[in-house]
Amino acid sequence: MAAERRLPWWAALGCAVAGGLLLDVATPGLAWWPVAFIAVPLVLASVWQQRAGFATLVGAVAGGAFWLPHISWLTLYLGPVPWLALSTVMIIWFALFGCCAALATRFLRRVLGARRLRLRWIGLAQAIAVSGLWVTREQLQSSWPYGGFSWGRLAQTQAEGPLAQSVSWTGSAGLSGLLVVLCAVPVAAVFIAGLPLRRDVSVASLLRSVGLRMVGGSIAGLVVLGLVPAAPLIGEPVDGEARTVTVAAVQGNAKAGIFDDRESGDVLRAHVDTTRRMLDDLEARGEQVDVIVWPENSGEFDLPGHVLNSARVAQLSSRADAPIMAGSVLRDRTARSSGDESSEAPEETYTNSAVVWDAEGDTGVRYDKRRPVPFAEYMPNRSFFHALAPELVDLVQLEYEAGRLPASVDIDTPSGMVRAGVAICFDIIFDEHARALQSSGAEIIFAPTNNADFGRTDESAQQLQIARLRAIEMGRSLVNVSTVGTSAIVAPDGSDIARLTPYTADWMVADVPLRQGATPAMLWGVGIASAWVAFGVAPLALALAAGVGRRVRGERVTSSSRRAET
Repeated sequence: MAAERRLPWWAALGCAVAGGLLLDVATPGLAWWPVAFIAVPLVLASVWQQRAGFATLVGAVAGGAFWLPHISWLTLYLGPVPWLALSTVMIIWFALFGCCAALATRFLRRVLGARRLRLRWIGLAQAIAVSGLWVTREQLQSSWPYGGFSWGRLAQTQAEGPLAQSVSWTGSAGLSGLLVVLCAVPVAAVFIAGLPLRRDVSVASLLRSVGLRMVGGSIAGLVVLGLVPAAPLIGEPVDGEARTVTVAAVQGNAKAGIFDDRESGDVLRAHVDTTRRMLDDLEARGEQVDVIVWPENSGEFDLPGHVLNSARVAQLSSRADAPIMAGSVLRDRTARSSGDESSEAPEETYTNSAVVWDAEGDTGVRYDKRRPVPFAEYMPNRSFFHALAPELVDLVQLEYEAGRLPASVDIDTPSGMVRAGVAICFDIIFDEHARALQSSGAEIIFAPTNNADFGRTDESAQQLQIARLRAIEMGRSLVNVSTVGTSAIVAPDGSDIARLTPYTADWMVADVPLRQGATPAMLWGVGIASAWVAFGVAPLALALAAGVGRRVRGERVTSSSRRAET
């Protein structure tokens, strides 16, 4: 059998660095989505058929080249420690992917090559296995530790490209898997030259025949994906009239960051003033809105319990003749968080909430953020981490609890009742929350957020891109409104209906469609993701089992030889 074909160490490390950096280029701020189809093959080539230990190192290098610049926005106010900590966790997942991809590709090359299967089928099997492992990595990083971090997924690079509509069929995990397999097939075509060949077949002729077919198949697959239209909504009423709602979203350009120099009431005042100017403009043009959406934390602390602030919001609602959804931090109950009895643990817990006001005040309609951010909105294992970084841990003074209320709320508007799904800030990045929005009957998605802690970095643009892909995946309009930007109203096809310039006090008003029913991605996305995971885990498990079997047989042979010698 011919020696396994793999890149030399220097080329593998070079490909890993280049691939990781280019993968970041494919995401906002630059968002050059075609670059992803260069980045992924480079990363895959760097670990293809490598030995497991070296592939682990190479995977870590690729992960570092991607994650360190990708989330560098964490350093703006908090310094390098949180950035390095989160990057390290993500790099570990990348390192494990590199190890597993190397094991799977080597195993399939050996086993299928020994069976003399057609070369293109061997390459395809390797490509599917690697794509499954890539999806497995994304699924794991999105769930663990501390609930995971569903950021930097490959599908998210395509939110503004021609392949985006296919996510309504496949879900994010499915789209990531398809993209990787189409990128992996050409890589496999290069490395199959290391398989056993007939004496009358040269490597050059092999690459010309099999390689060109495989590359051509990948290109054809990408073209087909680009031509896929948005999926229909299954279960949407066909005999009812299409409903729309006029939504106003207000970006107050408030000093809402954790270290901003402000006084209590400044954030609310900024949104009140901007809303007043908006109503002046609407009244001058004789127009009206159905609902007004403010960003996360725009109502500051305990809006229902603050009589003056509550009255100001109610007055605006009365003038607009429309309800206002505002973000507010609400005190929940007195309790040590998660049983933590340390002296550093806050005695009260809170919720990051969105509440709805009308002319009479608090309507009682409320959503509590379901996925509070660890190390920012609550401190897991507070005593342990306080011993390591007391100053940083002490910055997290409040303990936010995960919301337990339904993900969608009914809002009474002048145009009738609207079932609005709510995703506060990072809620929107999690597939589980998208399923909660779907199952609770969301007709439109309100995504209030506060990006002030990240300044003019790429964070808000990255979050908006994730929200855009979520709108396509669910087939819903989405209102992404931030305290400082980037704010946009996104159509179900992912296009911008309206958009605001960051760091301006401004508003946007648009008629947006209300939708019912579910896309195939929402109905079958979990199954599709599970299938991709199985495609990766199965060959890896077989490779590990085969390795253990060889080791056991080797030990038996050694033991028998020793007995024979004695």
